[in-house]
Amino acid sequence: MNQSKEDYNRLLDRITKLMIDKGLKSLTMDSVAASLGMSKRTLYEIFDSKQQMFQEVLVYEHDRHIRRCTDIFRTSENTMEAMLRIYIGQRNLMTKVNPSFFRDMDNAFSEIKDLYENAEEDRHRKFLDMFNLGVKDGVFREDVNYTVTSKIFKIQMESLKRMEELFPPGLTLLDVYDNIIIGLLRSIATPKGMEILDKLTATFVPNSALKCINEK
Repeated sequence: MNQSKEDYNRLLDRITKLMIDKGLKSLTMDSVAASLGMSKRTLYEIFDSKQQMFQEVLVYEHDRHIRRCTDIFRTSENTMEAMLRIYIGQRNLMTKVNPSFFRDMDNAFSEIKDLYENAEEDRHRKFLDMFNLGVKDGVFREDVNYTVTSKIFKIQMESLKRMEELFPPGLTLLDVYDNIIIGLLRSIATPKGMEILDKLTATFVPNSALKCINEK
């Protein structure tokens, strides 16, 4: 089916919202087509299968995330500000994501797990670049093994997929995410970085997140 790039991207945006809201397992081509206001036949003219549709969305969202991070770094005064702005953008996404999205990625759609994992590895390589840039900026400590730190962070983020098993009842996805990110930044900040972090959290970080972190 012939579509302009703009129309195709808008379609992927709408499918992304469905995936985040419903998870993957519960979505069918019928339900996606109905939500998009098109026939299933038309949807199959665009995507050969549900698997291909999910793959296209994951690649699209990964590329968009990298572009967004690049823009944030270009317009931020320092690495600490850039990291906080990226965190806030991801936090806004976390407020919308259905926790089953992560479980479905591992359990119901293992055939596209490699694509998801490769995208995550690419993100964390860039995350390691951010750490090193922060050291040059003087906002992150020099005496930290950031290769290890990046791997630990990846494991912590992976734990969000199994929240029901690993964390006590009453904790939300945002509670855990806030503690992981802000706790990480505080642990690696230089005095200069901590001064910037304290100043910017008062501006960027929601009071609910700070309250949750400070109560721990």
